[in-house]
Amino acid sequence: MSEMSDPKPEDAPLNPALKSQTDRTYDTTSSTPAPFDTASATEGEGEGWPWVWLIVTLACVVAAIYFLV
Repeated sequence: MSEMSDPKPEDAPLNPALKSQTDRTYDTTSSTPAPFDTASATEGEGEGWPWVWLIVTLACVVAAIYFLV
């Protein structure tokens, strides 16, 4: 009697289309920069945004009053 070993699932899958594959088309290397390297806010930057939001809010309130009256 010849000794036959059981085939592994990778050797004889039930559905060859579902066999695990690795896509090597794109670069899969990644690097994780430190959080401080990605933050670029400087002193005084972005101080005008509260004024922009105030003007937009006032314009919307005026428009709402105009269209409701």
